[in-house]
Amino acid sequence: MNRTVIPRRLWVTAGGLALAHVVLMLVGIMLQSTPTLTEGEAGIQDFYVDGDLVEIMTGGYIELVAFMLLIPAIVFLGRAIGRRTEAARWATQAAAAGIAYVALTVGSGLAPGAAALWGTQHGLALETALVVNNVRNFAYFLGLALLGAHAVGLGVAAAADGFSRRWVGWGGIATGAVLLVAVPGASVGLQDYASLVWLVWWIGVAVTLLLHRPSTAEIAPEHLAVRHA
Repeated sequence: MNRTVIPRRLWVTAGGLALAHVVLMLVGIMLQSTPTLTEGEAGIQDFYVDGDLVEIMTGGYIELVAFMLLIPAIVFLGRAIGRRTEAARWATQAAAAGIAYVALTVGSGLAPGAAALWGTQHGLALETALVVNNVRNFAYFLGLALLGAHAVGLGVAAAADGFSRRWVGWGGIATGAVLLVAVPGASVGLQDYASLVWLVWWIGVAVTLLLHRPSTAEIAPEHLAVRHA
């Protein structure tokens, strides 16, 4: 199998998409709010019934676009990192959990939230909307495990291949561990802190991609031998 150096423009594009995900996510969150488990029907009343339908839906759509931009960034990382060793290649395949995270968030997070919002503003009972909204909350909690698996997989691949060992490598492993702990820790509010840790780490990953200068050192030695034979 022939492997070549990935052009720098692709690294820059992936880094830009990763940063764009963060920016759009923050904008989308600013335009909407989600009632938490502890707020009950009062939260449904405040955020959904009394909320601005157009503004909240706009925020949700911006979040959707943010997650769509995350997909090519995740795919690129799975292709670009983990090219030198078998362990790293295996780890990048496991990092595909990031795609599952996007699917879970969109299907079980954004969709139920939109359904609860639309329903409450068109006569849906508060107790019913509460159940629907809690599906969104628990999808968010469980999604942290998939996001954690992606961070760990990417971290192991980066550490094994010698690509940004400290930040992307060991930083990814540590970030993934925090996210995995946050799933049972959601009962005491750890999920928000874990998400913040991931956000900081992901921005660092994006900057690393933007600044990266590709070289033949990223290609497995056996592929270089075949290429130059």
